[in-house]
Amino acid sequence: MVRMYRSFSKIGAVLAVIGLTVIGSNAMAQKQKQGLTAPSTASNGDPVLIKTSKQDVTLSEFEQAYRRMNDKNPYATTLDSLKDFLVIYADYRLKLLDAKSQKLESDPKITKEMDGYRALLAGPFVLDKMLTDPAIQKMFERRQVEVEAAHFLARVKDWNNPADTLRAYKRALKALEKLRNGDPMSQVVLSDKHIKFANSPADFKREETERMTKHLPEDSNAWEGSDDPGSAQDNGSLGWFTGGQTIRPFEDAAYGLKVMEFTQVPIKTRFGYHVVQLLRKQPRISGVKVHHILVAMSQYVQGNDTLKYYHKIDSAYKAILAGAKFEDVAKSISDDKTSADKGGDMGYIDHESRRAERPFDEVAYNGLKDGQMSGIVRTSRGYHIIRRDGIIPNKTFAQDKDQLKKLYKNFYFNEDKDKVLAQVKKDAHARIDSSSVNIFISRIDSSRTTIDSLWAKKFTVGEKALTIYEIEGKKTTIGIFIDSLNAQPGYALARNSVYDFINKHLDDAALQIVAKDIDKKYPEFENMMADYKNGIMLFELENRRVWNNVKPDSVAEVKFYNEHKARFMWPERIDVSEIYVMSDSLAKALYKRIINGENFDTLAKQYTERPGYKQKAGRWGLMTKSENEMSTKAFNIAAENVSQPMDFQSGFSIVKVNRRVP
Repeated sequence: MVRMYRSFSKIGAVLAVIGLTVIGSNAMAQKQKQGLTAPSTASNGDPVLIKTSKQDVTLSEFEQAYRRMNDKNPYATTLDSLKDFLVIYADYRLKLLDAKSQKLESDPKITKEMDGYRALLAGPFVLDKMLTDPAIQKMFERRQVEVEAAHFLARVKDWNNPADTLRAYKRALKALEKLRNGDPMSQVVLSDKHIKFANSPADFKREETERMTKHLPEDSNAWEGSDDPGSAQDNGSLGWFTGGQTIRPFEDAAYGLKVMEFTQVPIKTRFGYHVVQLLRKQPRISGVKVHHILVAMSQYVQGNDTLKYYHKIDSAYKAILAGAKFEDVAKSISDDKTSADKGGDMGYIDHESRRAERPFDEVAYNGLKDGQMSGIVRTSRGYHIIRRDGIIPNKTFAQDKDQLKKLYKNFYFNEDKDKVLAQVKKDAHARIDSSSVNIFISRIDSSRTTIDSLWAKKFTVGEKALTIYEIEGKKTTIGIFIDSLNAQPGYALARNSVYDFINKHLDDAALQIVAKDIDKKYPEFENMMADYKNGIMLFELENRRVWNNVKPDSVAEVKFYNEHKARFMWPERIDVSEIYVMSDSLAKALYKRIINGENFDTLAKQYTERPGYKQKAGRWGLMTKSENEMSTKAFNIAAENVSQPMDFQSGFSIVKVNRRVP
């Protein structure tokens, strides 16, 4: 019998004594062999949970192991879960004792494997500590507040064209000048043509007709307005957003302003130059639960034509005020059939994955308190009556940590990492010898790959001794570089690929520099390495005890497969490609181009902003229906069809279903 005990935790939770009997002949023999004895207390006063003749496991060790292996507080779970983990952990520690008794700790094969893991993991671990941890903490703090910002954009079409860049910069400076002179952002974002048309449509049309008839040129001094037509139609506003929802230079600018202030210099992003103005700031609400009643009407219906729709919604509104139940009225008249069947229940709307149209959003978020009903609200869909039922409370840091890390890794990490490595390489005097690279490239066939065993036959002994790059005084010769390439069979030998390979090796060397003295800076890394080593030892122990003694029988395997074929079937899947962009207006423009016949893959390679997907032409590959929100929506699309832009992961996705697989 194995007895494991719980005592007082450091946070004051009382751990009653647990007597657990683990039955099983092999486990029993193993545990008896180790000589399990009664519980006691360690010399430092730490209660002992598992005691053997060779090694004790204290409460604090158990707590740390639980946190590492489950990534959560052991006292935030159930007593049954702790009991189960205690049994599993006891087995784990006993197996480790067995592995150590067979001297697997010093096995050369395991030592070599651990050296490889250490080299592979040390750099990324340090970067996470240097970059990821503080960044997600900052992002979490920002996400307690949301802001509404407006902007003027001077788009740069080609950053390699100095004239195009300078022209955009000057336009941004002109927008700043207009703001400083008192023009509101709502006017600055509009072109002179828009303003003329808004003030006098008849005069504008007459002047345009006269200009075209007489073949007069456009006025070169005319103000062109913002290059983001989507936000320009809304006074430049981009709506509400919070940390991690937009590109970082823009986010930093918006969060650095006071309400109604605008940036004093143009803000550079990959889109061009922005002038940003902060319109509003408020505590963030993660989401709002709402019911609504909709009387559908085209956004183009105006004037007296709207009366019949208005009378219908007004009658519903008065009926509710007179005592009719909101849910009953919704079921009987609402044109939103999805919610009408549920009494008008829309679930939750939010500012990330399920954003409502601005007039609806303003009322639900800022115009109502929980339990209140709105008046009549007009959107592009028609007339609504809205009832706010409650809010989603903001997540704690622990609850939001994984999502924050995902956002940071997707959008910001690579940029931050490149800056760190660039500085490390500069400090370490990293250098690529271009003349040696040119000699290297002149001796190879750029159309081949390293799978050709004779690709390096033209190099002389003297050329192989030339330094091709160095860092921190350590030189890599052409000969060593050839050996590294040979270790990557099939690697392309084109000029760009060669430079990519060199830069990758310099980055890896810079990472090793970053990770120097990791054991002194981050003791938890050694704990992680110990867990890796323990896992490898147990794997090797299992191989020796079990798998090395298994004799494969292909006939029996085929028979088993045929008898259990249904267990190895996938559900229906779709093969999906995606163009992901942050701008609603760009998404709509790209969708229009696809519908008009442009190649989806070509546009994906050029425009998709999802990291790592440009080179794959936006290809996600096969997905099940429940894989994520995008795949759920995409399952309704026919094969070889393309979806309209959909909100997804704080941006906009255009999805193509390449094929369906039963």
